[in-house]
Amino acid sequence: MIKLVVLASLLVSAYAAKSYSGYQVLRITPQSEDDLTVLSMVEKSISDMVDFWKHPRSVGIPVDIMVSSEYREVITRFIQTRGLKVEVMIDDVEKLSEQQKLRESPSTANFDFASYHELSEINDWMTSFAASHSILVSLENLATSYEGRTIRALKVGAPTGSTKPVIWLEGGIHSREWVSPAAMMYMTNMLVEGYGNDADITSMLDDFDFYMIINYNPDGYEYTWTNDRMWRKTRSNNIGRLCDGVDPNRNWDFQWGNAGTNPCADDYQGPNAHSEREVKEVTDFILGLNDVRVFIDFHAYSQMWLTPWGYTYRLPSDYTEQYTVARDAVNALSAVYGTDYVYGSIANTIYPASGSSVDWAYGVAGIKHSYAVELRDTGRYGFLLPANQIIPTAIETFEAVKVIVKAVTY
Repeated sequence: MIKLVVLASLLVSAYAAKSYSGYQVLRITPQSEDDLTVLSMVEKSISDMVDFWKHPRSVGIPVDIMVSSEYREVITRFIQTRGLKVEVMIDDVEKLSEQQKLRESPSTANFDFASYHELSEINDWMTSFAASHSILVSLENLATSYEGRTIRALKVGAPTGSTKPVIWLEGGIHSREWVSPAAMMYMTNMLVEGYGNDADITSMLDDFDFYMIINYNPDGYEYTWTNDRMWRKTRSNNIGRLCDGVDPNRNWDFQWGNAGTNPCADDYQGPNAHSEREVKEVTDFILGLNDVRVFIDFHAYSQMWLTPWGYTYRLPSDYTEQYTVARDAVNALSAVYGTDYVYGSIANTIYPASGSSVDWAYGVAGIKHSYAVELRDTGRYGFLLPANQIIPTAIETFEAVKVIVKAVTY
């Protein structure tokens, strides 16, 4: 009997959601190359004690790290003794995480776009939304996740009786970035509600089919609600290793193999390119489409509009056009609420990242206008953006999307 009680206790512990009570997010801004060296050393030597939300990349660019109460004092002291200032960005990660789950109007008859939703609620909305707007919207199955969930898209476009070029917008590839799928849902709603009422939207849906992939990584997203709010990867089992999951944005089969090799790290690239069925099946689907003009992968956070390449500092042959369109898109976005974005190639703007979706879309699928977008904010809330910023994020981002679609209309 005692053994059964102990076993039951162990099982409860194993499946209990991870608590981030007492965790803080600290910001350190390097003022010199020496400072940058210190922070890079911290990242390499104590990565098992902290979670880098923003990695060291250049002088003057903030570094954000999440640290538990267990290690906070020693790490803060270590950093401060090297002359670096430590600023507390988030005082209690758990408290902010719980606030994200609160609903303004949980009993409303209409879907509440101003709240974050569990995976089942998102799936139910996608089904009902497609059914209630069947002239413009259809539900498409793209792939099956490691745990057997269906990765779906809402295909939005006016019926013309002929094949149209495609605009591909995807969200939620990193599961802890909740604002990405939330903003994707509202932008989808804006597309449909705008048809016949907004000249730009009407023209877009007449000329293109939009594939809106609301949640690319359903296994990981579900896990952020049930087990670990800060989970980023897939949920595949790394046989023979201590840690599960692969970073699905380091697993695409283009210049794969120069990203994270530690299975326990958030940026683990996987045992081989396309090891994740989510990535392999979605890429196969994209290659089967006709004339994909735009590919945008929405992430959070940092407020950046990024272009290829990620794997190298070298710029692609189409960079001038990509840069110009990204600049115009950011200007349109910023004109809405004054939100500041930076733009440029992935490697030169943040850090080198091989095996990414954007590099694959441009380098393999030949989609010239391929972008990775880091949505709000710049670090005040980070991955824990309050729900009241979902709709403003979607509205301003949609203005940028319209600029890019106009740029490829020919």
